[in-house]
Amino acid sequence: MKMTIITDDQDNILAAVQGHSLSDRQGQIEATVSFAPGHRTHMLEVDDDLATIDDLDSFQERLKQHLCQHLGKP
Repeated sequence: MKMTIITDDQDNILAAVQGHSLSDRQGQIEATVSFAPGHRTHMLEVDDDLATIDDLDSFQERLKQHLCQHLGKP
């Protein structure tokens, strides 16, 4: 599953969005998500079962694992 993870300048996770698009258009209305300077977006491929996790702590821990792997951190 594609997921975009947003981090601050110290790689703390601020948000996670399913997919890689941060904008959408419906009819005449278009919306785009943007972030403050210093925040970074990481477009990752994550395990499909992340969409079924309903425990916040487990979800955040799994996101951290994917982010660390993406960043090459232990």
